[in-house]
Amino acid sequence: MLHAFVAEPPCAVCGRPAAHVELVAPASQPADLHRWSPQQRDAYNAARRCHDDQQWWLVFSGIVAGNGSGRPVDPAEAQRIADAFTRPYRYAAVTSAGFYDDAGFCGQCDAPYCYHHWNVSSTGYGRCPQGHGKSLDPHWWPDDL
Repeated sequence: MLHAFVAEPPCAVCGRPAAHVELVAPASQPADLHRWSPQQRDAYNAARRCHDDQQWWLVFSGIVAGNGSGRPVDPAEAQRIADAFTRPYRYAAVTSAGFYDDAGFCGQCDAPYCYHHWNVSSTGYGRCPQGHGKSLDPHWWPDDL
């Protein structure tokens, strides 16, 4: 059964969240909306008004990029994301959610890392503490390889 959730896989080095993944149920609000800036709240409310009140909503913040005030997701995508973020968090499951940066996970380490431990370059390419590299930004260009 599909339900709202917040997932923040902890960095394997320091414990800070590697990413923020929140699935917001229809006619609900993000868990921490009260902490958003007035501009972020306005953008979220405006975006929600443009969609069906029975729409699931995804709010994502990754290592380098995110989806701002969120975006609508259909029930099938919402279920896929919910299944991907069942504890214990594992790369094989998380990658099925389809996030560009795999929510901070290094596939070779099967561990999530926060921005500070990904050693991210100015182009969005990162290296985990073990030296494994990957693009963490959907607009990345490989000029620093």
